[in-house]
Amino acid sequence: MKILLVEDNVRLSELVKKNLIKSGFVTDIAKDIEEAVHNLKSYSYDAIVLDLNLPDGNGMSFLKQIRDKKNQIPVIILTANIDFNNKIKGLNIGADDYLTKPFKHEELVARLKAILRRPNDYLEQKINIKNVSFDTDNYQLKINDIILKIAKKESIILEILLKKYNKTVTKNVLLDKSYEIDKEINSNSLEVSLHRLRKILEKSESALEIKNLRGIGYIIS
Repeated sequence: MKILLVEDNVRLSELVKKNLIKSGFVTDIAKDIEEAVHNLKSYSYDAIVLDLNLPDGNGMSFLKQIRDKKNQIPVIILTANIDFNNKIKGLNIGADDYLTKPFKHEELVARLKAILRRPNDYLEQKINIKNVSFDTDNYQLKINDIILKIAKKESIILEILLKKYNKTVTKNVLLDKSYEIDKEINSNSLEVSLHRLRKILEKSESALEIKNLRGIGYIIS
């Protein structure tokens, strides 16, 4: 899952990003509305965590702009404004949830997972295909009921592929969904992660196989 965090407080945004990454969310930061608009045009996100008091405007106007364009991306407002009427306004404009500062990181993660489960059970807690089981809450991989150790980056890539079981996923989608935009991506980093995943599946006698469709992308089947 890839999250866009729109927050101008540098210290807070870096802390929230760090904690979200630890919880398995690939996270980008936008410090204002202009940067958030640019990121949404350039990258694909699964949800937005949105502050309201931003340097170049109010987050409510940005939210309205998103909804006016019929973009149904889940949005959690994260603000110090505890006014009840403001909360109702945000929800009426189109926010999926409203969380006030200060907050517990665990609650933000729980709310993100809750809103991501809503549309067609998009965020399944457990993915079971053949003899492979993957728990998206703790990134636990089981093959033939044996728990296997797997790195965080490989876990994110595996989740993307499993959710598109028997469907092709392009290289650009995998890169977009599994790396933050402020990270310098080595041209071979994705291939290295996929190679490690293939070895894990092979050694564990998985019934699933990751295939490279040259010039098209990757598929797990």
